Amino acid sequence: MSIRKKLFLSFIGLITLNLLLFKFVFEDIIVEQLKTDRHNQYRYEKETAEKVRVNQLLNSSVFKDPSERRELETQLPEDLMYKMVVTDADGNAIYIKTSQAYNLKNPHTSNPAAQEKSDLKVVAEYHFQHEPPRQGHTIIYFYTDESDILATKGVSMMLWFIYGSIALVGLILLTFFVRWILRPVSELSRVTQEIREGKRYVSFSYRSQDEFGQLFDYFSDMVNELREAEDRQSELISAIAHDFRTPLTTIKGYASYIGSGRVTDVKRIQKQMRKIEEKTADLEKLLDELQDFSQQSLEIKLNISRIHVKSFVKGVIEDYLVRIKEAGLSFQWKLRVSNELHIEADEAKLRRVLENLLNNAIYYNKPNGSILLTCDQRDGHVLFSVIDKGEGIAPEDLPKVFTKFYRAEKSRNRNNGGTGLGLPICQSIVQRHGGVITASSELGVGSCFSFTIPFFQP
Repeated sequence: MSIRKKLFLSFIGLITLNLLLFKFVFEDIIVEQLKTDRHNQYRYEKETAEKVRVNQLLNSSVFKDPSERRELETQLPEDLMYKMVVTDADGNAIYIKTSQAYNLKNPHTSNPAAQEKSDLKVVAEYHFQHEPPRQGHTIIYFYTDESDILATKGVSMMLWFIYGSIALVGLILLTFFVRWILRPVSELSRVTQEIREGKRYVSFSYRSQDEFGQLFDYFSDMVNELREAEDRQSELISAIAHDFRTPLTTIKGYASYIGSGRVTDVKRIQKQMRKIEEKTADLEKLLDELQDFSQQSLEIKLNISRIHVKSFVKGVIEDYLVRIKEAGLSFQWKLRVSNELHIEADEAKLRRVLENLLNNAIYYNKPNGSILLTCDQRDGHVLFSVIDKGEGIAPEDLPKVFTKFYRAEKSRNRNNGGTGLGLPICQSIVQRHGGVITASSELGVGSCFSFTIPFFQP
């Protein structure tokens, strides 16, 4: 399961748990507290209104001017937001009294426009009819606003639950996220340090099907490839040392023998000199292969030219006719291309690919075996193929034949020489031309190496 899915499911689970807790645990408590707060507010407002009514009744016989009713003002609570209006029989306001709490929330009490824009809302009204002969009304308006509502205990409990739930969900998700991130990161750091110290056999304790599990699989494959590359590189150095030592020993032996003056027969000297020349040529080929690999690694610019396909392939065939015949192999070719077909490519490097494939077909063929070279014109490209009836390549080795320094032991042993760089060099050349090289083989039957070269280079 991916980390994204884990986080999403964890979030859904926590939200669901939070809703269930509110529904079955906190909802009744909070609702009951809101009822209690509203009841207390209503009772407080009613008690205040009753005080106004009682004072009005007690002072109705002696009340002459509303401005003289100081007792009423001193007995009303100032922490409630209210406004008391006394009107005459015609409905005209003859006296207005506001509480201190109301004045603090609405300082522009004398400005009607400002009062209309106020955030205060009327939550209750009490009307008292004056007794004759002083007919009129006393009206008390009770107000509330956002801060007044938020100050109630029930609303505070609700807000604390909401904020607490958000904080709890965030904290739990953060804990899970840190756990899912830090654990694999710490393990990756440990393994990286081990590799830095030279260790190549590493193991991971993190087992999961998430993104980090996939990353560890890739990292493990990378370490295995690194180890195999180092092993192949070590084998390469050993192979190169062997391949250099064998001709050098021969050259040194013949040169020492000739230089001693004990050989006077001219034909024998010439024969030994030809051996020296052959071994020198082997060393040159080995050095050329190493140099080609170095050049491909640097990706030196291709020297593109216009090549006549049939003439190019026939030139390669002529160069290998004698060599293949001397190896005791039969050589056939099929050129199914137009006489006018030209391609744009680096002729020297393209020849290098064909020569390498033909050399491999010679080296790994069976006695009295055969080699078939084909060239086919396809849609937009030319297909070259080299088919041999040699030893073939094992299925487990076939995917690795284009890997640098790789040498399949069943078909390529040290006696055959080779650095394991020939096919990777061929692959690099073909890919730089915009083509594709493939290999198919059956153990004990033979192999087929094919590559394509587009007519025109991008």
